[in-house]
Amino acid sequence: MSMCEKICLLDELIEPLGYRYVSETDIFTSTLNAWQRNFGYADIYDKLASFFNMIFDCYPVYFNYGGKTWMIEFWKGQYGITTGSEVGIYHTDKIISPAERKDTIFDAASDNELLPVKTVLYQNGIRIAGLSHIHWWHSMFSLGQFSKPKELTLEVTIYFPDLEMKDSFVDSLLYSGPGLENLKVYHDRVSLVFVSCPKQSFYRRLYRSYVLAKNRFFCRLYSFITRCFFTTYDKVLYLYYYLPFIFRRIFRLRRFGTAERFRKNSGKY
Repeated sequence: MSMCEKICLLDELIEPLGYRYVSETDIFTSTLNAWQRNFGYADIYDKLASFFNMIFDCYPVYFNYGGKTWMIEFWKGQYGITTGSEVGIYHTDKIISPAERKDTIFDAASDNELLPVKTVLYQNGIRIAGLSHIHWWHSMFSLGQFSKPKELTLEVTIYFPDLEMKDSFVDSLLYSGPGLENLKVYHDRVSLVFVSCPKQSFYRRLYRSYVLAKNRFFCRLYSFITRCFFTTYDKVLYLYYYLPFIFRRIFRLRRFGTAERFRKNSGKY
């Protein structure tokens, strides 16, 4: 097959999983109508992620706007054998108190609430990828690359529909604590750099190190298995045809395994 045919085939295979391939930058990103959109987002998803070999730094920002409580969250880290970053845009259907935020499932932004987002991800100062589009879940995943979350820096620019929403978001940023740097505010635009998250307990850091060691091993195993190929789409198609169980695990990039169960059992929404 030609390169274009391979990329089209790859997109056909991964679109039902919620992703598409961006050949210009050799990354995977989420589709606008990904199935994950139906599950919203809650704090428990981040807490359970390490049990699915996902080790990342996350930074949620909560603010009120338009009669709703919004959450814009940033992520960067190692998702199995994939280095990646995300910006998620969610909200409730009403304003909730700060005490309710950790126990609430936030809905993904609807089509008329999508925000233009631009991100650039660096590893130890070296650019990995950059992407700009209008979305509710702006993501970038570089397959086969290993990184520790502390090695990654995420530059984010968000364009807001009006000054009221932008000001509310900025006010929350100013009181959210360390971890976000180089905050720059323009007319309807906010730029920042996500560098770290709050310190964690010794046992939490120890477990994260264990999972990262496993991820490093599987990254090397992926490189060895696909060593005969030079492009990402060739490597992934090879796995699809000859090792399909690995193909399926690669694109389990997000932590939605317990989402439906949590939504049914939670009395808070």
